[in-house]
Amino acid sequence: MSIKYSFCPKCGDKLKISKHENKPRLQCGACGFVFYQNAKPTASVLIENDKGEILLTRRAIEPFKGYWDTAGGFCEEDEHPEIAARREIKEELGVEVELTGLIGIIMDRYGDDGDWTINMYYSGRIKSGEIKPADDIDDYQWFSLDSLPNVAFKSGKKALDTLKNIRAKESDKLGKAGKG
Repeated sequence: MSIKYSFCPKCGDKLKISKHENKPRLQCGACGFVFYQNAKPTASVLIENDKGEILLTRRAIEPFKGYWDTAGGFCEEDEHPEIAARREIKEELGVEVELTGLIGIIMDRYGDDGDWTINMYYSGRIKSGEIKPADDIDDYQWFSLDSLPNVAFKSGKKALDTLKNIRAKESDKLGKAGKG
């Protein structure tokens, strides 16, 4: 367990490592508060166009500044991931999206030694608006699923691989249906 916090957010006393539910946890000796270091939730959208291409954004901030990434970000405390996904796309790209499916839920780290994240990846399409990069991205580009660049996070790469497999299976089904 990595210790990143020293003081109780409830009473301000010092946190100590204790055994709680058979696992080491940070716990306050004064008030008994158990500090669970949970993964931070994120929501991203793999935006597809009519050609089957995926929109990737270039990161303008660390970690992985300058790398291509899927569009999305962190969920707010009381925000459903689907709402967070649509909000993040509006903030980052200035467009409204329609979510068309859940691609997967993938664990990762925010940077090489950053906090753990639990990442919800959705497929989607642009409903309205014109793409205008803002917020924490400085560029965007459409890529074929067969020629993707290096992607910033392992979870993004895994989500793109999953989408590629889904689309290949759908294409196989269509091909078989057309021959029948």
